[in-house]
Amino acid sequence: MLRPIQLFPELTDTVNVRYKVIFLNNVFTFAGLASLAMSLIRWNNDPFLGKVDLLFSCIAFILLWILHRYHKMVELIASIALWLCFVQFLTVFFVGNGNATRSGLLLLILAAAFYLKGRVAGYSMLAILLSLVIGNHVLGLFPSDYSNLDLLSLGFYLLAQFFIIHNYESLRETQTSYLKALNSDLEAQVQQRTEQLAAANQALEMEKLNLTRLSSTDHLTGLSNRHHFETRFAEYPPSASRKTADALILIDIDNFKKINDTYGHVLGDKVLKSVASCMQKHSRIFDITVRWGGDELVIYAPRTNLKQACQLAEKIRKHINDLPIEESGPITISAGVAVLQPGDSLSQLLNRADKALYEAKQAGRNSVYAAAPA
Repeated sequence: MLRPIQLFPELTDTVNVRYKVIFLNNVFTFAGLASLAMSLIRWNNDPFLGKVDLLFSCIAFILLWILHRYHKMVELIASIALWLCFVQFLTVFFVGNGNATRSGLLLLILAAAFYLKGRVAGYSMLAILLSLVIGNHVLGLFPSDYSNLDLLSLGFYLLAQFFIIHNYESLRETQTSYLKALNSDLEAQVQQRTEQLAAANQALEMEKLNLTRLSSTDHLTGLSNRHHFETRFAEYPPSASRKTADALILIDIDNFKKINDTYGHVLGDKVLKSVASCMQKHSRIFDITVRWGGDELVIYAPRTNLKQACQLAEKIRKHINDLPIEESGPITISAGVAVLQPGDSLSQLLNRADKALYEAKQAGRNSVYAAAPA
């Protein structure tokens, strides 16, 4: 079922074809009925024109049937229809007598040429119309009741229609070009804004990550800070169903206050950073290394029993003792190891590790002691 033509269709190839089909459907229907009516009216007065009208009425209905059956051939059908109507209108124009409105047929066919086949076909049709009408009037090939003034008026009408359609087509092309350029500019601006927004979001995410890292990291050693570790411990408490508990190693740099007092805080910071780096390097990937405060450091070892934690602490103690710090000489640490018991809080675990650390210092430092089971 063909729908009525819309006033402002979108300018796409598919839509153009669709609206040409609708346009021709309406033209063939109207032309067929009009030609049939005119053939009945003219038959008695002018049998020749009556036959011409009847012939073209049949042709219009045949083209209408072809259009519905083969609508994909709309361009070919439009060309055939255009030239057939052109022949019919010229025949009526030259042969018919006493019909002062028949010149309007030429204007209609010219408008249809511009609409269906574009400006090139319209220009050609206009040239043919003017040359045939003026040539017939001068040579007298067909009888004509038109005066010189009638021919001059018709010529002006045809030229006026040409300029109107030409200006309309030019305006539409200019507007289409402007809209395409405007659309391209808008797309470029949208793309630019999208890229800027994506860059701003990426920078914001990076800044957010940096802030998160800064808020969770000790700025001197690069280890996790105390607040971050306490937060993680509270958010992810160890499961009581585990077969292996977590372990905590509390480390204290031996004679660190003496190093600061003797060599200054610059060397003290260097020693602290070297010890922290050694801890990170030789601990396991899933261990959490923390600067607890001052020269106290922590290694939290998930799913590690007491023996394994003591072995880890001893390995790190030996590597720290081998650190090449010429200004202060060998650096040593003392470590206390404790294992998390069911129901333990972080403070209870740290308290037991601190007691083991105290024993290591009392025993002469540079050693690892394990806390007694609770």
